[in-house]
Amino acid sequence: MDFFSVNMTIRVQKLLFWGIIFVVFFLFLQGQYAYLFYYQEQLRMFLFSKEYALDSLARVGGMADYIAGFFQQFYGLPGFGAVFTSLLLVACGVLLQKLLSMRMSKASLLPDVLAFMPLCGLLILHLDVNYQITGTLAFFFCLVCWRIYIASANRWLSFSEIIGLTSLLYGIGGAVFMLFVCGLLVYECTMRRKYWIPAMGLLMLTGAFWLYFPLTQAWQSEMRLIALPDAYYEYLLDAKKCYWAWGLTLLVILLANLFRNRAVSSWKMVVAAFLLMAGVLGKIWADKDSILLYAYERDYYLRHQQWEKIIATFPSEHPTVPTLNVLNLALACRHELGDKMFSYPQNGSQTLVSSWNGSLIDAMICSDIFYQVGDIASAQKFAFEGLITSTRSNPRLLQRLVETNIICGAYPVAAKYIALLEKTLFYKDWARGQRAYLSDDGVRQCVEYQSKRKGWHNKEKYAVSVDFLKTLEQLLVNNPEADMALQYLSGFYLLNRSLSKFKQLYDTYFHTEVWRELTVHQQEAVIALAQDNPGEWARMGVGWEVEQHYGAFSQDMADKHNFLNFAEEMAQDYGNTYWFYLLFKK
Repeated sequence: MDFFSVNMTIRVQKLLFWGIIFVVFFLFLQGQYAYLFYYQEQLRMFLFSKEYALDSLARVGGMADYIAGFFQQFYGLPGFGAVFTSLLLVACGVLLQKLLSMRMSKASLLPDVLAFMPLCGLLILHLDVNYQITGTLAFFFCLVCWRIYIASANRWLSFSEIIGLTSLLYGIGGAVFMLFVCGLLVYECTMRRKYWIPAMGLLMLTGAFWLYFPLTQAWQSEMRLIALPDAYYEYLLDAKKCYWAWGLTLLVILLANLFRNRAVSSWKMVVAAFLLMAGVLGKIWADKDSILLYAYERDYYLRHQQWEKIIATFPSEHPTVPTLNVLNLALACRHELGDKMFSYPQNGSQTLVSSWNGSLIDAMICSDIFYQVGDIASAQKFAFEGLITSTRSNPRLLQRLVETNIICGAYPVAAKYIALLEKTLFYKDWARGQRAYLSDDGVRQCVEYQSKRKGWHNKEKYAVSVDFLKTLEQLLVNNPEADMALQYLSGFYLLNRSLSKFKQLYDTYFHTEVWRELTVHQQEAVIALAQDNPGEWARMGVGWEVEQHYGAFSQDMADKHNFLNFAEEMAQDYGNTYWFYLLFKK
């Protein structure tokens, strides 16, 4: 076989190797983590403005961060997050492979397998919402700088490159400059090229300068954020997993130089690579947090108001409080909360609206719940809280601030937020459309805004109170056409077993324009209140089917009360009733 044919065979092998890795990464990411990318798109807002660009690029590591933000805005497009992440990881792998091949046999797949190892660490990081993709872009820039340095034949020129490339990398990538310095130290120590000792000394001096100079200039307050991978992770959290990618990179550089004369068959390398990939993907799959992954999926449905999807995908095996909050909102938006609420594992009023736990995702849930119910002040409050929690702004919460300020009549404030959203790529059309509502006449043209304004403020009565239940009562009085407030207010009383307060609400508003008819669970509560007066049930709004169902429930209570599995027996036929919740739920 001639040289040309051998060379082509090697190229095809390498192309297939990295092509298969790309396909496997893409299928894995898109199949299991598609909703993670949709969620990540909301974690920062990229603006197309000169001021934003200059402010970003002026910061240490600003170029990598600016490019990361540019691509992250496309994560909202189906499949883009998986494609971009796979391409970025494979690009890093190919570049690292070329670096290793400069000192190893190009006819072997050993450099490719070694280059694949750090990608496993990077892949794990990309599945963590607290990791910034800025870190991987900075890693790519580090590989480029390594290639420039190692390819330099003139040793005196390489000395100037140490200072220039380290400084450049610090400016465009940030903390990754320390990985660059450490990698070259490993390379020079193992290769021992001419003047390697002066090169190592210069590397250490340059690294030490950029390690301490930012502290003297107050550019950064902590050493770990200057020269460690912590800089690319949520700074309040433990960033130990970030060290694996850097450590594996230094390890493969060392191995490449130590085994540069070793010949290993390609098929053994292929088997080793895919066993490694299978092990890593299997480990990720085994350690995945199903509840957290569903939280991202749930957030996507909530954001797009896909109420049917929320109900259909409810994970009954993991009924977390935030998931129940969103589920109950979906039921209420479909006018089904009063009929189907107890078909799900409710546990007190916290399953309607829970206390905010300080997280961004919970702030978005709370803001959406209060907005849909009509409590505009609380919806605006949690939008603000979420923006404070989000360090890179949040377009979704800015949209909520636009909506709530328009409803409240604070048009100049709404215009300020609209101007920001108009500088984005995917929200500018929505923002421009909101300008039509920046007046009282404009609001009258929007059914949603007009309805929510009526609930929030009607006949000089504001639905604003520190007591959410009082707010709900004023909302239903201000706007009887909207039943969300009534669904939530009666739901609070039923879930808290506050039948006396439910009776007060019933006596005050039933058979008025505010409350015309009873839902199934409300009828069940009325029977619980008047169980000794069955002749009054029909007059009180209870239907014949609910009466019959209670008759069967009462009979089974008497017949089965001595059963050892009494609660389980009753749950089979009556677990979706308020009576069962009232008597058996703790």
